[in-house]
Amino acid sequence: MLTPDNLLIQSPVIFEKTVIPDEFSFLCWDIHKENLKTYFAELIRDWKKKYCLDLILFQEALFSQALFPIAGFPFVGVANIKLPGYFSGVVTAACADPFSSQFHMTLAREAMISTRKNTLITIYRFKDRTPFMVVNIHAINFRSLAWYQWELSRLYDLIKGHRGPMVLAGVFNCWRRTRKRVLDEFARSLDLKHVRSRYSGHIKQWFGFQLDRVYTKNLIPVDSQALDCKSFSDHNPIIARFARHSY
Repeated sequence: MLTPDNLLIQSPVIFEKTVIPDEFSFLCWDIHKENLKTYFAELIRDWKKKYCLDLILFQEALFSQALFPIAGFPFVGVANIKLPGYFSGVVTAACADPFSSQFHMTLAREAMISTRKNTLITIYRFKDRTPFMVVNIHAINFRSLAWYQWELSRLYDLIKGHRGPMVLAGVFNCWRRTRKRVLDEFARSLDLKHVRSRYSGHIKQWFGFQLDRVYTKNLIPVDSQALDCKSFSDHNPIIARFARHSY
């Protein structure tokens, strides 16, 4: 496993002048490098139709510059691991072109395997040109609380200036009470609200703490549910629907 030379990769399919609808649905899933398995693409296409998906966020996804779009959506991916013929990392796919994308790599490396974790920050636009920030995170896991807090503080510095709607979702690895407190303070500092899901027992937990989470700002939660789908990953997907605030 090697650190990739080119970390940020965007699929070649482009939807010109497209925007995110004012009410949209999204899928968030740590797919554990299983997204190239048989029937996975068919499953995502089915869910896209069933749940009217507009955004798809994967963590631990396999991807390459040669891969087809995800369920017909263009994607942006940021890799933290280079594998033979592929990269692994976080991927955000959407019904709209991103206005801008940037990545955030942890300075900390995971114990034993010595890999970094990453976060993808993508800006989309609504019809009225309001910028919409989507933050797809896979947080550092097997390092100290001090490292965990430091990495969140670095991310805070990157996204604190965004005043518009925001979704922050992914794997937060907050498996201790002390980590959960750090995450809660991070969310409060950004005025982010934790979105509670129906069937929350399906969300992967460690020591009684949910690892996969969705936070929003300046959006109205319409619905959120955790699906029971163990076919591809030891994490379960979260599907949520949001609407913009009317001012």
